[in-house]
Amino acid sequence: MNNPQTVFDSHMDAVATLNPELVIQDYTSDAIFITPDKTYKGKDEIFQFYQEFLPNFKDFDFITLKQEVHDNIVYFVWHGKNEHIAVQLATDTYITENGKIKQHTFAGIIN
Repeated sequence: MNNPQTVFDSHMDAVATLNPELVIQDYTSDAIFITPDKTYKGKDEIFQFYQEFLPNFKDFDFITLKQEVHDNIVYFVWHGKNEHIAVQLATDTYITENGKIKQHTFAGIIN
């Protein structure tokens, strides 16, 4: 079973590929992903989010401000930009279970 840091690292590697098929593999089948705009329930809905969101991250320069792991929780604060999008500040929280993301929250200031 993967520890939360390994799950997070795998997730970030998958996000870097811009391939939602790879990203969704990090989630449990009944995962919940909460954003300011919508709550996505299950892999199908989360996949749809990444299918729309990931193309904006081509050549994105992630700058990590803070990343911590406690028990099964990963907390991540970051910012960055590319030619498509500028993220002034964002935060993700991941709750893992059995080597997968079970719950995920995201909020950010995006231009």
